[in-house]
Amino acid sequence: MGTERFDRAAADWDSKSRRVRLAGKISSAIAELPLSTEMSAMEYGCGTGLVGMAVAPLVGQLIAIDSSSGMLEVLEQKIAAEKIANMETLCCDLLADKYNRQHNLIFCSMTLHHIRDSGALLQRFAELLLPGGYLAIADLFTEDGSFHKADAEGIHHHGFDPEELKSSLEACGMEAISHRTVHSIVKEENSREYPVFLLTARKRS
Repeated sequence: MGTERFDRAAADWDSKSRRVRLAGKISSAIAELPLSTEMSAMEYGCGTGLVGMAVAPLVGQLIAIDSSSGMLEVLEQKIAAEKIANMETLCCDLLADKYNRQHNLIFCSMTLHHIRDSGALLQRFAELLLPGGYLAIADLFTEDGSFHKADAEGIHHHGFDPEELKSSLEACGMEAISHRTVHSIVKEENSREYPVFLLTARKRS
């Protein structure tokens, strides 16, 4: 996944209230999972940590992973400023780099549509979950391509059908799969609403 666009945008990423509202809705929905401070968690595509920093107090340890060093630099500054002791960052591409730590919780927010081989990433998530661990994925429902600008970089999917994701995850050994709408993003450019789902699943024990 190309990172240049995100490196450039990192410094001002949190300035858009739309992103902050979305992150709040997603993190609140993830918090409804049976989380505990005994759990190890990983966020993939963490960006500046808008979701992860809200989830971190609910788990024992959170590793925030992104392939954009610019995003991680902003997040590291926030972690230091707020003295968050149980959160660390890692610059990594799970489909290209070696990463073998397993977790009780893996989550990603508005990341999957940037991944060309989304099925391979779902498989990696399943491999990196401990038995009984939880997966939470937030992304757009299938849309007509108007959500992103026509020249936007790194857009490989115009949202997803959660039922198709469910089938892929079942094949990866996941169960108790469900989804619900957690927010709708309103685009001022076209006055349209784009619903966002949170899909949760559990790895078979």
